[in-house]
Amino acid sequence: MLYSTTKSLVVLYLVLFLYPFSSADAQRDYEIFWVSFKDKKDSPYSIFHPQEYLSPRALERRQKYGITIDETDLPISPSYVESVVTSGFHVQYKSKWLNGIAVVGKYEDANAEELSSLDFVKSVRPIGFVRKVQKAPKGIGERDYKQNYKMRPYFYGNGNNQIKMLNGHYLHKIGFQGQGMHIAVTDGGFLGMPETPAFDSLYAHDRILSTRDFVEGDEYVYESSDHGRNVMATMASNLPFLLVGTSPYASYHLLKTEDDKGEYVIEEYNWVAAVEYADSVGTDVINCSLGYYDFDDNDMDYAYRNLNGNTAPITIAADYAAQKGILVVTSAGNEGNGKWKHITAPADADSVLTVGAVDRDMYYAKFSSLGFKNRDNVKPNVMARGHQAVVATPKKYDTKYSFGTSFSAPIMAGMAASLWQALPQLNNMEIIALLEKFSNKREDPTTKLGFGVPDFFAAYKSISPTVIELDKKSKTIRHNHILNDRVDIIMEYVDVPEITVQVFNAGGNIVYEKIDELRTRQDRRFWVHDIDGWSEQPSGVYHLYIKMGKETKRVLLLKYS
Repeated sequence: MLYSTTKSLVVLYLVLFLYPFSSADAQRDYEIFWVSFKDKKDSPYSIFHPQEYLSPRALERRQKYGITIDETDLPISPSYVESVVTSGFHVQYKSKWLNGIAVVGKYEDANAEELSSLDFVKSVRPIGFVRKVQKAPKGIGERDYKQNYKMRPYFYGNGNNQIKMLNGHYLHKIGFQGQGMHIAVTDGGFLGMPETPAFDSLYAHDRILSTRDFVEGDEYVYESSDHGRNVMATMASNLPFLLVGTSPYASYHLLKTEDDKGEYVIEEYNWVAAVEYADSVGTDVINCSLGYYDFDDNDMDYAYRNLNGNTAPITIAADYAAQKGILVVTSAGNEGNGKWKHITAPADADSVLTVGAVDRDMYYAKFSSLGFKNRDNVKPNVMARGHQAVVATPKKYDTKYSFGTSFSAPIMAGMAASLWQALPQLNNMEIIALLEKFSNKREDPTTKLGFGVPDFFAAYKSISPTVIELDKKSKTIRHNHILNDRVDIIMEYVDVPEITVQVFNAGGNIVYEKIDELRTRQDRRFWVHDIDGWSEQPSGVYHLYIKMGKETKRVLLLKYS
């Protein structure tokens, strides 16, 4: 289920409205089955040779955060798969975390009884239908190719509010905009994305790392739904003074897992396969703007008791991804003013960052799903703008509004990726804890707002000592932290056209000097200066001088190599 809404109506069942469930489907026998295995015996793979099934980047993540390679990392037994194929089924995809495979075949035509009776098979479950590979949609490459567009007063353009609400613009100004971070986006399709100008820099710099369709089994994802494109717009847009996303310089994997032709539990298994793929190629952050509890087949539905963090396949996989060091960010859901009201899977997973929605003034959006009372974990964890979230218009240099936790989640995911870039010494769970700690409702979290809206800059400053904030009153400042790697000087609302920055060592010798010309209103609103080559300077005491017209500010710095 895609978690976006229309302007005036919360669409709880978008897929059902667009593709009504037909009686013909109800009478069809299922074509795809989940075969779960009891163990991983007879496997040629070993935990001592993980390079055979994990990429160097995936291994680096595990090593960096002290994550042990274990049996869940091992691919499933090839001999088991071969036996299933011999029984008359075709393998759709595999899951090492859930130790099973999705197989295709008419149940009555294949030797299903023999399959169920195999001693290594734990269970066989019908999960969905085969979807044929679609033809590429019309209009590929069509767009408005004009080079100029009407610029808004602010750098982030029409999306100014949704990033400044999080104080994310401070991190961006310092230089943390997702560079080097890999984000996987799981969704129902990315229709129109190549034609949308907001993504031009993504394609120009090869920052779309891969595309995979786990519904139809190919690699083409620019089809079926534009939901994924709108989700991507909140993170990856890069049109200054029109729309800039929360992680505009990150790299992305686009993974299609949602089936727009029906709502069946196979979509959860599609997601599992996609997330395992994302792990194997070294993804840092996963965004999931999807959620499940109600299916076209009532026998697949979940009750409240099933949303316990340990039941739904998608929830189990989300926690596995977190165990592998990935930061999983997921929508809370749009059920707040419907009958269900509560979060959906995988938002109930213990180790994911579940995001609800607020409006531009940080008030609760009524459609945002509620957490369950009397649970160990607070859900949602945090909030971001999801009511009238700003996304890019396809084929044009323009923006539009979208509604739903589908957009509060990626706004948060992109910003979390930028924060993690700035604080790589923290692991995924520490990033979640840090955001909760610096959210505006941390003293009294609720099932509506969780811990509230995070302040990303405050979170960053609490860990990193590199920031020196200047005000207009202080003349001399003693910075109490030891600054080794970098120094970032920050001052707001500067009223001079240029600033000179000088650094002297204890012997009075100048080791750094630079003049910043503040030509634009944007420069003067928020001035940031990082000292080049600071990490190469030897240990000692340094004197930093900031000359602003007739005024000079002095900061005492300490450095240990």
